[in-house]
Amino acid sequence: MHKFKSPAIALIFSLVAIAPAMATPWHDFGPRAMSMGGAGVAIAQGPDAVFYNPAALSHLDNASGFAVNVGARGEFTGSVIQGANDLNKLNDSCSKLDAANCTTAKINEAFDHLGQAGNGAQVDVAGAMTFKFKRLAFFALNETYLGASPELDRTVGVLGSELTNNQSKLVLRGGMFNEFGVGYGRELGETGLILGGNLKLISGKVGYHELRVVAEDSDSIDKFKDDAKTSLQPAADLGVLWDVKKTFEGALGRPKLGLVARNINNPTFKQPDAARTSGERDRFSLHGQMRAGASISPFNFWHLAADMDLTENVSYIDGYKSRYMGLGTEVNVFNRSWINIPLRAGLKKNLSDTASGLAYTAGFGLNLAHVMIDVGGQMSAKTTTLQSERESKKIPNNFAGGVRIAVLFGGGEKAKPLAAEEVAPSAKPE
Repeated sequence: MHKFKSPAIALIFSLVAIAPAMATPWHDFGPRAMSMGGAGVAIAQGPDAVFYNPAALSHLDNASGFAVNVGARGEFTGSVIQGANDLNKLNDSCSKLDAANCTTAKINEAFDHLGQAGNGAQVDVAGAMTFKFKRLAFFALNETYLGASPELDRTVGVLGSELTNNQSKLVLRGGMFNEFGVGYGRELGETGLILGGNLKLISGKVGYHELRVVAEDSDSIDKFKDDAKTSLQPAADLGVLWDVKKTFEGALGRPKLGLVARNINNPTFKQPDAARTSGERDRFSLHGQMRAGASISPFNFWHLAADMDLTENVSYIDGYKSRYMGLGTEVNVFNRSWINIPLRAGLKKNLSDTASGLAYTAGFGLNLAHVMIDVGGQMSAKTTTLQSERESKKIPNNFAGGVRIAVLFGGGEKAKPLAAEEVAPSAKPE
């Protein structure tokens, strides 16, 4: 058993102390974590560790190599889809002077659905190219966020063009953030306590646009991009990983605990003129994030993990917040040095939104020698039903998907694939 050094303990408490009151929503980066309920802090491995926990870059027997990730997530909060759908149907009825279907009561009902607190829609997209060699990683990562919040004009008429002239709008906010950086991790002696971090430069392009709900505005996204402002900011991430078995040799199941803080300096970026004119803040903040995780591996082919946000996250929807907790499992089929098929599943819940349902997650991978292909996805159990004249459709309130392609090599003189070496190096396949 080894004693932790006092600077390491001080760093852990410092990470918790600097946790911001509010944070940017966490993107489930990479299909492995995405399909395990978003859990990745304690089981981060290979090049992907730069996002979930740079401390995991430390292991010399951790896989080195090159990885490409792409993923996206969409979410509709409250009854925003139903309200927008009903309002557009009413617009058609009112423009046709259909008095039976264009009534003040129906218009107000649509407004009630559209305008509830926390209603809106948001999407986030991420992609990355990462190269890792031993403890060092270089990465180029893009995160794009876009949110839409309704602002209502209740001064409406009943028939004719008066509804068409209604000024209700969706306020679009968001930005594209390109990160270029280097990550490094190292164990403190042989204590089992590992520290890591990233230094990076972020190019942020922030956009803002107001889109009328009942008007044709096919150029809205172009206007959102064309009016955006671009600026540069430095940023840093810190991570801690405790490999409990290295500290307490009798620990069963190779338990690990992790803590990560991203963008700890809360970098801010220039807002477009339209945003400042509308009363938005002068600077757009990419709020720091903090998340904790734990994992255990009952066998070398079976892993369990759980993550939870330590910060309550602001979104790009007025009045809507998130704080996610997720858990997942991974079972490796075959689990040999030349072939492995990891099967993954999990659950995810927004603790800040009691009305939100569980999200179910799943995915799989195919590892042949050093080539790895992984896919994963999420979908909420809660749906919204949209009714049209011809049919009704159920739309999940949130959904996500991701893909990764990687070429990875294990540490040491003999190259071995990730699943066989990384999570439980003491239990190697035959």
